[in-house]
Amino acid sequence: MRAGKPEIEGSRFLPLRRRYGSLARVAGCFLASLATTYFVGLEIQINVIWVANGLLLSYLLLAPRRRWPAYIAAAFAAQVCGNMLVGQHGWQTNVALAVLNVCEALLAALFLRGRLAQLPQLTQRYYLLRFLTLGVIAAPAIVGIPFAVIAHLWQNYALWPAFRDWVTTDALGMTVATPAFVAIFRTRFRKETIGSWTNLLYPVALVVLDPLLLNQTLIPPMAVVFPLLILTQLRLGLGWASIAVLCVAGFGSLHLFHHGAPAAAGSLGFLGVGIQLQLSLAAAMFTLYTLSVVMGNLRATERKLRETVYLHELVTENSRDIIIIADFLGNRSYVSTAGASLGGWTREDLLTMHSLAIVHPEDRPKAAELMSQLRTGRGEAIIECRVRKADGAYVWVEASLRAIRDPVRGIPTGILNIVRDISERKRAEESRAFHQSLLSAIHENSLDGILVVDDQGRAVSYNRRFAEVWRIAAPDVPRSLLQPTVEVLDERLLAQCIEKARDPAAFAARIQELYADRDADDQCEVELKDGRILERYTTTLHTDDGRYLGRVWFFRDVTDRIQAEHKLKAAYDEVEKLAVVDPLTGIANRRRFEEYLDAEWRRAIRDRKPLSMVLVDVDLFKLFNDSYGHVRGDECLKQIAEAAMDVVTRAGDVAARFGGEEFAIVLPNTDETGAVEIARELWSAVAKQRITHEASPYGIVTISAGCATITPRLGLGPSQLVEWADRAMYEAKRQGRNRVCSSRKLDPEITLPPLPLLGDQPQVG
Repeated sequence: MRAGKPEIEGSRFLPLRRRYGSLARVAGCFLASLATTYFVGLEIQINVIWVANGLLLSYLLLAPRRRWPAYIAAAFAAQVCGNMLVGQHGWQTNVALAVLNVCEALLAALFLRGRLAQLPQLTQRYYLLRFLTLGVIAAPAIVGIPFAVIAHLWQNYALWPAFRDWVTTDALGMTVATPAFVAIFRTRFRKETIGSWTNLLYPVALVVLDPLLLNQTLIPPMAVVFPLLILTQLRLGLGWASIAVLCVAGFGSLHLFHHGAPAAAGSLGFLGVGIQLQLSLAAAMFTLYTLSVVMGNLRATERKLRETVYLHELVTENSRDIIIIADFLGNRSYVSTAGASLGGWTREDLLTMHSLAIVHPEDRPKAAELMSQLRTGRGEAIIECRVRKADGAYVWVEASLRAIRDPVRGIPTGILNIVRDISERKRAEESRAFHQSLLSAIHENSLDGILVVDDQGRAVSYNRRFAEVWRIAAPDVPRSLLQPTVEVLDERLLAQCIEKARDPAAFAARIQELYADRDADDQCEVELKDGRILERYTTTLHTDDGRYLGRVWFFRDVTDRIQAEHKLKAAYDEVEKLAVVDPLTGIANRRRFEEYLDAEWRRAIRDRKPLSMVLVDVDLFKLFNDSYGHVRGDECLKQIAEAAMDVVTRAGDVAARFGGEEFAIVLPNTDETGAVEIARELWSAVAKQRITHEASPYGIVTISAGCATITPRLGLGPSQLVEWADRAMYEAKRQGRNRVCSSRKLDPEITLPPLPLLGDQPQVG
């Protein structure tokens, strides 16, 4: 709680300072102006320092412009009151003098600040020159003219002496008072600024000795005052020294007022003792400000030097690079903190080692040669070498060497060495070289023709196979990805490729579409005019963040593969045909019949549609073979198969050789009437062929057909349909052959009557 008490108490008075601080400063301006006016006005004839105008000018230079009226009013009132207290002039003269003094200070303030918010910088050369020319000379000279006229009219003073006295007195007063009060007002008189209390001995000694010096004849007072002022300036600053100057001015003025000129002071005959005092004080202030400028520059230089040293230490001690300073004999004088991270060595180890002691023997001659070149005039050099670690292993480093030159003679005196561990970079370079070599090997030995195009449409690389696949003369483009890029527009290659395509317009249009779409991949086959077929694949190249880099094209001659695929497909189709086609008749075989019947049975269950079948047998075919031979028998079967193909023409209907001299017809979505109609058409077609068969009672080859129709449902199978068609066919044989019978709606016992033979039976010739 005690620690926070001062802060709380300080904060308690903060609102009072903000509320009454300006009023207090205006009151201070009034009191100070009143005191200086009264003190100087006691004996104006001795030309003591006119401090009032310099005091007001210091207030105006340090205050915001909005507060100038308050300070001007306070100074005007103070000067009128002070002159009235002295009582040497009437009130009209006192008011006129106060008006002139205030106008002089205001004019000087306007000259020095104008519309700017810049505070006085009397330690700057340019501002000091403005202060002397405008504030010290111009303002008193301008106001001195009306003063001389008023003094001539009212007091009968001569114009020139009145003007001269006004200008000299006010100019020297401003020269002393304004810098002194500015320094005092800008100084924070705190314990921290004093430092040691012994520093106060100098201003105290000055205050004590100055009255004594003014009353003795051996030593000029300024010979002692000046050194004490300088010591006060050096120890306490310009504010304390300015107070000391004002004390000296006060003592000097009092002495002049009571005793005249100091006994030990020299005399400049043409100047009065008051002017001499003012010149001495002005010289003192000039000396103090000059010393302040010098000390300020020294402090700035020292501060910059400390900042430079700090930044140097910050950079060197926190850099991951190792900074080494050594002479040309290899003796190191400095190693940065990062040196401890190199190979396990300590900074002390590195400082005691020769520069080349830990360099790899194979790299040591090159390093020594570079050091020799730096010694003989080379400015800088970079070397990559291996250095030994504390455990005996070696690590790759990059050393940037720069000669250190004597700033006066300009000759090399040592070496600045900045060392960086590049082991990771070396491993990355070796890995990159390996991958580049691997990529180049793949690029050149690939069976595909490869073309790489960048985002500007330039062909940056192609391989040997690319030119071979397209059979073109490729332009001067890098044959390898490892070679430097040659800027060749892809249009030159594209023009040659378009000429080779069977459809140039479509080929070119698709290429442009792919270039326009920077995210598209594509794979297709390109037919060439020479009959070859190229397989083309392309993909885009992007960085990890999605930036488009270009496109890569792959081309492969697949002519042989396509031809082989066509032959293989033809062979497969032939095998497939052999597997489902009867080799004798050319219609579907028993295997195909069963597969198709099963498929249609499942379809009929789903669709709830009827499925019909016709089973056909050639009548007395064994006797036909015995009579005419098997060759004629095979021809007979072929003719019956042709008749079946002529009858079964609807898509979805299948005629097959069921076995031996039996044939079967599958009729999806066909009712009993339709099945009987197909059977009758086939019976009629066979009869019309009039194939001679002497062993048959009809004299020609005839057939017997059985029809069956079922609407498939669960619980029944395709074999049921075959069985019913078979029973119907045998019923036709039983009734005398050469006819069609039906199973009559799933009832195998009900059959159609035999076909009428009279009139329909072929004539036997």
